[in-house]
Amino acid sequence: MIDDVVSEFRRTSPVSDWTTPMPATDDAATTYQRVKGVAGRAAAGLMLFVFSPIILLCAGLVRLTSAGPSFYSQVRLGHCGRRFRIVKLRTMRYKCEAGTGAVWATAKDPRVTPVGRALRRLHLDELPQLWNIACGDMDFVGPRPERPEIVEKLLLDIPNFNDRLAIRPGLTGLSQVLQMADTCIDSARRKLRFDLEYARRESLWLDLRIMFGTALIIVGVKRPTVGRWLGLDSKPEAVKRPAQPVESIFDVPKDRPAALCDSGFFGAI
Repeated sequence: MIDDVVSEFRRTSPVSDWTTPMPATDDAATTYQRVKGVAGRAAAGLMLFVFSPIILLCAGLVRLTSAGPSFYSQVRLGHCGRRFRIVKLRTMRYKCEAGTGAVWATAKDPRVTPVGRALRRLHLDELPQLWNIACGDMDFVGPRPERPEIVEKLLLDIPNFNDRLAIRPGLTGLSQVLQMADTCIDSARRKLRFDLEYARRESLWLDLRIMFGTALIIVGVKRPTVGRWLGLDSKPEAVKRPAQPVESIFDVPKDRPAALCDSGFFGAI
């Protein structure tokens, strides 16, 4: 089903409630988005060189303290639904989803290794994604890329969730600064609102505030405080469902399963 969604997304401009249209192809990208992409690739390449000793040190710690490889990659959906492999330092037990499939990580997830917990706290596990930015799959700021399996399930309850694919995904974003990682359908809806708000307001000034806010969160400043300090705590309006029936757009079966419970049924590591 997700391939049908991506094909439809590429064929038409995204359905959204914002009056400012969002680009559906690279040709529709704004001047700022083009400059941002070029500058981001150059900066990521330089940072990858500078931080390579830290990445290698962390990779060694992961390898020495748990079975399995130091790095892992997952398929994610990028700009206009393009698939790419995101690269991260492994923070969970090797093949921890073998018996469960994709499940959302929790605050005290037992699958996280001791070293992995420290890496997550300091966000060092994200450093290898500089490679994805250097390759042009991601930007420094944008919606976080999701796994195709998760998007397919979320579309059952949030039919316009793929609107966030209108711009390149990012290492951090407005949603990551203003709320914790997804744990339920409601938090995914809030994330979509923030992502669409970011797509509407994308600018250098907003990106600088988001990156500075991310740094503040890493050093321990609470998200509500960061939002107030940087003027990022606006509440975007709820995103309405498209007027056209969902089935005709996304080929969602009419006998779909009941809505996923808020206890967290699936999600990304």
